[in-house]
Amino acid sequence: MALSNSHHHHHHVALFSSPGMGHIIPILELAKHLLTHQKITITKITLFIPSINSSSSKAEKDVLQSTINQNISIDIIHLPPIDISNHISNNVLDPNNIVTLETKIAITMHEAPKLFVSAISNMKFKPTMIITDYFLSQTLPLVKKMNNMEVPMYLFAPTSAWLVALGFHSPKLDKEVEGEYHSHGETPILIPGCKGIHPSDLFQMMEDRTHRLYLEYLLMCEALTLADGIFVNTFEELEPKTLEALRSGKITKVPIFPIGPVIRETNEQNRNHVVDWLDIQEEESVIYVSLGSGYSMSHEQIKEMAMGLELSGKKFVWSLRPPSTKTGNNNYYLTAGEDAETNKKCHSSVQEASTQMDIEKINVDDLILKSKSSKTNGATKSQEPSDFPEEFYRIQSNGIVVMDWAPQLEILNHASIGGFVSHCGWNSIIESVSCGVPIIGWPLFAEQRMNASMLQDEEVGIAIRLNVSMSTKIVGSEEIGKAIRKIMDKGDIEGCAIRKRIMELKHIAQKAWSHHHGSSYFALSRIINSNGVS
Repeated sequence: MALSNSHHHHHHVALFSSPGMGHIIPILELAKHLLTHQKITITKITLFIPSINSSSSKAEKDVLQSTINQNISIDIIHLPPIDISNHISNNVLDPNNIVTLETKIAITMHEAPKLFVSAISNMKFKPTMIITDYFLSQTLPLVKKMNNMEVPMYLFAPTSAWLVALGFHSPKLDKEVEGEYHSHGETPILIPGCKGIHPSDLFQMMEDRTHRLYLEYLLMCEALTLADGIFVNTFEELEPKTLEALRSGKITKVPIFPIGPVIRETNEQNRNHVVDWLDIQEEESVIYVSLGSGYSMSHEQIKEMAMGLELSGKKFVWSLRPPSTKTGNNNYYLTAGEDAETNKKCHSSVQEASTQMDIEKINVDDLILKSKSSKTNGATKSQEPSDFPEEFYRIQSNGIVVMDWAPQLEILNHASIGGFVSHCGWNSIIESVSCGVPIIGWPLFAEQRMNASMLQDEEVGIAIRLNVSMSTKIVGSEEIGKAIRKIMDKGDIEGCAIRKRIMELKHIAQKAWSHHHGSSYFALSRIINSNGVS
């Protein structure tokens, strides 16, 4: 089903994002593309965001408030928080009586679509089109059951096309593969027409087939077939083989539209002391280190990272959170600002602020975020670090540490940046490619290991990957220092090839949204039928 573009019809698009900056930022940018596209007439967009915690992170609040203050036709609605306590039992708590991130995600995937459907059913101006986050595809069967809601329904994947291909193929894998996927040695997991996935790189939702997260993932995958199309934040030259496979009909019949890179524009208001410092550095002389807003290094890993930066001999910008523990594993949380203490959720005492509204009585008008006169200037001055290893303090004169929020796109787009140590979240990858910055992959969570594997592949060839010690789960200082030198030293043959390749992709990405011949601009045009486009 396509969107009619009759001039007599006022189109209202309802967007439904997953929580987290890696989902919210690209779907906001998709909204802006829809509003400004010359071939699409849309008068209103409403963005719905589910809530897991009682409050959003500062970075998320700043991004949303900045959008509201632009006075564009986007209403932003935070759905009522999901009451985790109604959906857990003791067997999903870890030894510290904490609800795991995996369980939170599973509950969100199942419960958030119900809140969204309730919200749109109570809207006065009903949506004429729905675009929901790929991971919330369970929304689609619920909308199908609604009365008087026969509208085009699309998915937006802020991920690689490779992960989308895996999603369509997963129900078949579930029937054909016995036992855990990782129990089959080195045998790659095959998807028709695509690169095979090494079991150690498999999407995290598929690691434990007995966990609720895997069961929700399968439901998500089965619902993908109900979409009228899937927009993917990628572009033709980044994933040619996978996109060809998705269009072949062997994996799915659902139309796939690559519309990347979907990233925000750089903003002069996001200039701060970090960008000012970069202005006085030599071209491609600084390494940027950021492992995502939800990651907290252990004390030991910070020590190794600091020594690695020292060994590299390069200047740096390092975005991090205070250490999670003196020793032991690094921690990954769903949103910035959430730590182990605030994450504790015994099934009998969940955060008091998360009392769920009656699903049947959600009043959308009461939930719309309002514009504020207070100006947000992006990053604020970094907090003073405390409780860090000696090695961390020793390197301070050679770079800048950011402990609150870093204007990542402005940093990556700066001429002095020569490399990016990244967790390989897809949003960060797309930003790095768009800025022409080679990547050192340090995957941590979700599909990031798949992403890192893809970036190393000969077909893409824009990254090297760090090796994590199997026994300590730590990346050593020598490994870090060597990787940084390889990416940034002009005399390194592999590093030169990577830099050349990513500059090629940067120039291709810049043309994707051209109003004349851009592949992504054209792909987005295909949601309408008035111009002869199916």
